[in-house]
Amino acid sequence: SVRCRRERPGAGVMIVGARRPSTTTMRAARHENWGSPLEIADVERPEPAAGEVRIAVRATSVNPIDMHTGNNSGYEQSMRLPCIPGWDVAGVVDAVGYGVTRYAVGDRLYGLAWFPYPAGTYAEYMTVPAYHLAPMPKSASFTEAGCLPMAALTAWQMLDAAGVRAGQHVLISGASGGVGHLAVQLAVARGATVTALVRPDHHAALRELGAHTCVDYTHADAVTAIGKVDAAIDLVGFDFGASLFDRVTPGGTIALSTAWSVTGYQAAAAQRGIRAASCLVEPDPTALAAITELVDSGAVRVVVGAEFDLTEAADAQQWVKDRRGFGKAAIVVNAPERT
Repeated sequence: SVRCRRERPGAGVMIVGARRPSTTTMRAARHENWGSPLEIADVERPEPAAGEVRIAVRATSVNPIDMHTGNNSGYEQSMRLPCIPGWDVAGVVDAVGYGVTRYAVGDRLYGLAWFPYPAGTYAEYMTVPAYHLAPMPKSASFTEAGCLPMAALTAWQMLDAAGVRAGQHVLISGASGGVGHLAVQLAVARGATVTALVRPDHHAALRELGAHTCVDYTHADAVTAIGKVDAAIDLVGFDFGASLFDRVTPGGTIALSTAWSVTGYQAAAAQRGIRAASCLVEPDPTALAAITELVDSGAVRVVVGAEFDLTEAADAQQWVKDRRGFGKAAIVVNAPERT
């Protein structure tokens, strides 16, 4: 992975106030207005409500929906100002709300928090329903665990929606991204044969992760030569996603992460005798526990392409926007001990 650290915050990040220990405030990266640069500010530290735990955040990660939300183009449920982005979280339980019995202070947990409602994981502390979380993989660092929940659960749930099982041939677009590289491994773990659509410079990495065949998505003839597959996982959408409908055999399924961008996707699927599933990830601690087992067994690993400090959250988002590397961009958070 690429370690991206600087002594001073990156462009578009402003430090507000002096850093000081506090039991009532915390640092967070937030948008004051839609589309405004991320700023680092001291904000009120949240208290856990009934059924919630407070997490001292050790790591989170950047997902494309974070940027959409910051520009007021995410899901309506998330549209609140000021906006602290983020839904992935890995950290340590700092406090528990009334009625919580499954976890205790000091537990190392990770999960997809609240999605698609605001979670605010670009911060030193956050609160989340205890049932959204699972114990961290024993083999994973906080940084690795913080990069897993949204991407791995998206991949898992899309594979479920497509009915992917042993012996099937699965086509995965956007295979070098955060979701894609995990979808490849999870499909292989289910016993499927995977063809990954990816740039040539990422072929070797995808083969190492288990892809049986890698195809350059910019070569239309090469994509056509794939023939028919039992299922497709489309992580790109738009016209490219629409073109994948012809790759699925009648009776098969294409699972779409951005179905809204594929015009008439249901009609297009019906014309070809296939099924199209529009997928929106949701918190799922049961699936997360199964993913944890695969991580600890060595069958699945998350690739952290770059790491950034919380003060560099804007740079982390830019890394994802620019598609600068393979895998996930992590934001490392070091919440101070309670004083």
